[in-house]
Amino acid sequence: MRSFRLLWQVFFGYLAVTMALLLALGVYVSFHARQFYLDQKTAELEAGARLCKAQLGDFLRPEATDEIQPACEKLGRSLAMRIAVILPDGRVVGDSSENPAFMENHRDRPEIRDALDGKTGRETRFSATLAEELMYVAIPLQRDGSVAAVVRTSFSVHTMAQTLHAVYWRIAGAGLVAVAFVAIVSLAVAREIVRPLETMRAGAERFARGELDHRLPASGAAEIRMLAQSLNVMAEQLDQRIQTIIRQDNEHRGVLKSMNEGVLAVDLRGTILNLNSTCAELVGVAEEKARGRMVHEIVRKTNLLDFIDRMLADAAPLEADFELNGPDRRWIHAHGTALHDAQDQRIGALIVLHDATRLRHLENIRRDFVANVSHELKTPITSIKGFVETLLAEKLDDREQSLQFLEIVLKQANRLDAIIEDLLLLSRTERGTEEQTVELEDEHLAEVLRAAVEMCETKAAKKQIRLETQCPDGILAKVNAPLLEQAVMNLVDNAIKYSPNDATVRISAEQGPVELVIRVEDEGCGIAQEHLPRLFERFYRVDKARSRDLGGTGLGLAIVKHIVTAHKGTVQVESVVGQGSVFSIHLPAGVRHSAGLTEV
Repeated sequence: MRSFRLLWQVFFGYLAVTMALLLALGVYVSFHARQFYLDQKTAELEAGARLCKAQLGDFLRPEATDEIQPACEKLGRSLAMRIAVILPDGRVVGDSSENPAFMENHRDRPEIRDALDGKTGRETRFSATLAEELMYVAIPLQRDGSVAAVVRTSFSVHTMAQTLHAVYWRIAGAGLVAVAFVAIVSLAVAREIVRPLETMRAGAERFARGELDHRLPASGAAEIRMLAQSLNVMAEQLDQRIQTIIRQDNEHRGVLKSMNEGVLAVDLRGTILNLNSTCAELVGVAEEKARGRMVHEIVRKTNLLDFIDRMLADAAPLEADFELNGPDRRWIHAHGTALHDAQDQRIGALIVLHDATRLRHLENIRRDFVANVSHELKTPITSIKGFVETLLAEKLDDREQSLQFLEIVLKQANRLDAIIEDLLLLSRTERGTEEQTVELEDEHLAEVLRAAVEMCETKAAKKQIRLETQCPDGILAKVNAPLLEQAVMNLVDNAIKYSPNDATVRISAEQGPVELVIRVEDEGCGIAQEHLPRLFERFYRVDKARSRDLGGTGLGLAIVKHIVTAHKGTVQVESVVGQGSVFSIHLPAGVRHSAGLTEV
């Protein structure tokens, strides 16, 4: 719209100046045309008067006075002007337009007085005789050195005005044509002036819309070319800077998003300046909706809010460990520092939140492990120590009682040895997993399962438990056979321990498209759901007294988990209290399969 208004401003400016010049020229031409016409008419009247003077001189004799009137009428018709002859006394003796007998005395007329004085009289005035304005020219007609009469010619000013009006109309018409022509030319010139500016405006709008790859044509006047080149350079530099800013912003966002730690930036008033997705997930807020809002409005974690308030109150770095209130009970290690701008002015605080829940959980597991292993080792040692001290102190002569005590000592020593062996096996498995030194070879899975089941058959027979094994024939699995046998044996041993007499334990294997699954299913008492998450922890027992009575070390399932992990697999459990449990080992499907079932 601005360029449109500029077009009309330029157009009307040109038009106004042109019209003013044409008007001044018209007035000037009209004035001089009128003056020229008046001078021309005056000259014609003078010429006519002199012609009449030459022809009417002979009629001034007294006997020829009557011939003056016809002569005036004849000359008036031929010269197309009014001709009159006035005697020195003012009496009119001839007039081409009126009867002299009825005309007034003209001695007091200005042009007559001038002529009687020997000069040429000129006057323009209203004629009472003809009732119109006339232009008069009077010259003296001398005889014998004196003025014998005055010859006066006149012309109607109205007729002259009509002629001048016709001239004026022609001038006006020519002026209108000139104005129309100038208007067209002015509009064309204005468009030529405005068109580059319109192109600049359109280009600037495209720049504003972000189309910074657009370029303005560098054509036209030198100033327009320079302006277009400047705008193009500006757009190119702006595009480069925006791309740099976008790239840096994407890099910063990528870094923040990739961080495992939560990052939160707030200003001195507590308004959230920025945060990453990890922080949003930790504090339970929507990342995009949180920016620009007060931290106390959307964060409901009181410990975190207290930490932020302490950071904003003091510029010193601050660290703290606290638990985020909520259903997931997360532990956070928070580190806060002052946030400064480019001028090193403190503008807020930067808080880094590290989810220490797993570390806290591992610390708890470590403490529990130390306590459990101490307890597990102390129990048999205490028992052994007590019976040995009894044997030494009392010096029993009863061989049968001594043998009974020694059998108890042996049993506790065997239990202690089993715990130590399991700990060593667990340690070796963990070290092999970490160092990736567990050797995997192609083994027939049916042979591995058969070996594991054979080691449990004696214990199963004591409780009349049936062991049913099904495995597709010909499956070659890349495994460590001794370790996998140990894992399956531990699961089968557990199933036998917790199954009633005359039950069935089923061991099966099947190959899926992406994994190999080994299942051990029992008909035991089952496990409550609250125990399942911690079931594979070291020394964790669902029923501690019963587990010890059954001879368990508390490390069997932990060993299973670490052996399966060494095979890059997972172990899972499903259980229903009163119905039994299903333990499943999931290994990557790096196996070869042939049809058929093998009964073991």
